[in-house]
Amino acid sequence: MKEVLEALAKYKQGVDEALLVILEKAGERQLSAKTGSFFPTIFDELKHLFGSDVNWIKRLKLALPHNAALARSRFAAYDSDILKALEAKDRVAFFADLRAIDAEIRAIVSELEPDELAKAVTYVNYKGETQTFELWKVLLQWFNHGTHHRGAISCQLDGLGVENDYSSLLAKI
Repeated sequence: MKEVLEALAKYKQGVDEALLVILEKAGERQLSAKTGSFFPTIFDELKHLFGSDVNWIKRLKLALPHNAALARSRFAAYDSDILKALEAKDRVAFFADLRAIDAEIRAIVSELEPDELAKAVTYVNYKGETQTFELWKVLLQWFNHGTHHRGAISCQLDGLGVENDYSSLLAKI
């Protein structure tokens, strides 16, 4: 299971990088365009993805205090309110943070011991509900959530006429 999770962390980093390269070429106008999706713009969708990554890092830091990558994560102390104020014009610094958080996620997964994957992780979700799941299930949810939103971004890019074939799993693991 650890090998699969490491592959998914590697995939996340690779596909996010490919997406960011496309978005860097697309520019601020396409990032800010209203697309009719649940998240109105591609930039809003990216902020949601990043905020989710930050929240999972914060939750896991509490659950896995011995994980050195979590202990040194700068995103474990990230003020999520900063995301609300970000605009597409801030994309250069924001894209750097997206790249940095992906590197941290790979390190977090890499430092996990196989026997930890069955550990119960308890956290409070965005509705205020206490949830408990095995760590491997939490990690699968985290990676799957990102896949869902990158798919939404792909549809948004299609609607804007931006070429975006970036998500091949096999090419990135």
